[in-house]
Amino acid sequence: MEFATNTELEDRERAAIGAQGRRPVVSSLAGYVRNAFDEAERHRQDNGVTERILRSRHMKSGIYEANKAQAIAERGGSSLFFNITETKCEAFVAWAESVFAPAGDRPWDCQPTPIPNLPDGVAQNVFDLTVTRFSEVPGATPEEVRQFALDLYDQTINLSFEQAREACERMVRKMEDQTAEGGFADAFAQFLEDMGTYPTAILKGPVFVRKQRLAHENGSIGVKNEVIPTWECVDPFRFYPGPNARHANEAYVCEVVDYDARSLSEMRGVESWNTAAIERVLSASCTALSGGVSGNPGAFLTGESEKAVMENRVISQNEGLPDSTLRAIEFWGSVPGTMLQSWGMQGIEDPHKYYEVNCVLIGAEVVRAVLNPDPLGRRPYYTCSFLMNKNSVWGLKSIPEKMADCQEGVNGAMRNLLNNLGMASGPMVAVDIDAIPPEHVPTVTRIWPWKVWPFRGGKTQQREPVRFFQPNTNAAELLQVAEYFENKGDDRTLIPRYVYGDNDLSGAGATASGLSMMMNASNRGIQRVFKNIDRYVMKPAIERLYTWNMVYLDDASLKGDLQIVPRGILALLVREQVQLRRQEFLSATNNPTDLQIIGIEGRATLLREIASGLDIPVDKIVPSEDELRRRAETQLAAQAPNDTESDRE
Repeated sequence: MEFATNTELEDRERAAIGAQGRRPVVSSLAGYVRNAFDEAERHRQDNGVTERILRSRHMKSGIYEANKAQAIAERGGSSLFFNITETKCEAFVAWAESVFAPAGDRPWDCQPTPIPNLPDGVAQNVFDLTVTRFSEVPGATPEEVRQFALDLYDQTINLSFEQAREACERMVRKMEDQTAEGGFADAFAQFLEDMGTYPTAILKGPVFVRKQRLAHENGSIGVKNEVIPTWECVDPFRFYPGPNARHANEAYVCEVVDYDARSLSEMRGVESWNTAAIERVLSASCTALSGGVSGNPGAFLTGESEKAVMENRVISQNEGLPDSTLRAIEFWGSVPGTMLQSWGMQGIEDPHKYYEVNCVLIGAEVVRAVLNPDPLGRRPYYTCSFLMNKNSVWGLKSIPEKMADCQEGVNGAMRNLLNNLGMASGPMVAVDIDAIPPEHVPTVTRIWPWKVWPFRGGKTQQREPVRFFQPNTNAAELLQVAEYFENKGDDRTLIPRYVYGDNDLSGAGATASGLSMMMNASNRGIQRVFKNIDRYVMKPAIERLYTWNMVYLDDASLKGDLQIVPRGILALLVREQVQLRRQEFLSATNNPTDLQIIGIEGRATLLREIASGLDIPVDKIVPSEDELRRRAETQLAAQAPNDTESDRE
């Protein structure tokens, strides 16, 4: 495969971007991607997104903004940051983890569609069987023929549904294995952390990468390359959606990523990677990207060094990134076919058609370009915010932004409280300088026990040369102000303090039933947030994995007409109630009459559901359906000789 090299045209395009400050007409793939990133970065800076991200992180970390810190320092006194924001953020994360990552369970499920897709020719088979059946039964009425055909069709539907259910169980086990090996749990946990901090959190995946894994073959352990799905949480500082994009599948998406030089060199000769471009990048140590991000090791994103300080990482503008790290732009979006043809991509038939692709740009070189493997052209990014914005990827407000006024009120009250307590911690002294001998004036700035105050009696008639007085303390009032703003933080964030174990409750919260009612009310307040996570993150992420399995896996036993069902909001609303009702139903049906109706298999299904909700190893307690059938057959076989002897008697 031949790839296009850099030309003077690309240099002119790069210069035009910087000079014009707008999107020029470009003809190369590198210029197209670079221009897209410039527009996304400019739009992000113009709309203050980076400032919002930093401000949210500052509030959670308990750091004043620079102008506020300067104003406090000029006034003097306490610079305390009484951090109630971090508590709310961590409470949200803990609450979300209990809903979306329960022990021994998964936050999603898979089930057959109500009417599964039937194989081609089913209707014709039903017609042929009906004709054959009634050709042998003369005199049948039209109603009898119709009813026979309907019954036969219903039997086919039921059989297809059972086959889809079995395929669904196998698909669920497969996807559970894929999510476990691909790091979905860790990525989603970090996603929840980001959602509790930033205006928007971003989950990425599944991205299919080839990795080396240990494999057991012919009694020995070997190493083989396998393509596995992986997930990661994208740092909001590195996420650049297209201008005015409302979600990741609109416009385009750019992500700033770092590549290790050794890993990049190993991509030479791999399909969809440009070997010549990689070698030029490695030999030139990367050329600079326009728009504020460079391909060289010393490049920084806006706010990156400040973020590193908050994360206790050693990084500075002088030190830069490690020498082996190459900064790149990963682009997901539509690209004209003519640019892909010029780059050297095979299979581009229509040069005027726009194709969904994934490109990697380092410096001025596109080192990788491949068509989006998703058949529907979806990008592997899923975004969600604590308070969604339907017109933008970036949410309306993060948790720190929602309670910024409450945090400011608490900080102001607590700073004044400490200043006031400091002033009132002991008596103050007023000294009449005119009554003090000149040689003792320099010592009146200090006080100690049993100090002798010399003064001239002639000048102190009707005057007190030394006077002690006690400043008033306003601690009670200031504490009430601080408590007021802290309580209002519950209303701002929909995360009340009793959710994370505050025992200082009164009124309805002092009783078990009252506390339960308050918890249910708080659940209703947070439902919208968790429902958005289900709708915009959990469901599309697992659906994309399911689609990939349906398209690319060779195992036909896994494939069926299925749908992904997120379980986060369901778990929040009804987990405890459903478990209680299941136990009640189990007790109510524990009688011979109901057992004849639901059968041993139905009873076993109910026991499995209850045991799974109690974190009990289901497989070790409730036998499988195959084991139950085997037991039933053994019991019937044992009864058969006895029945024969009874008939003989």
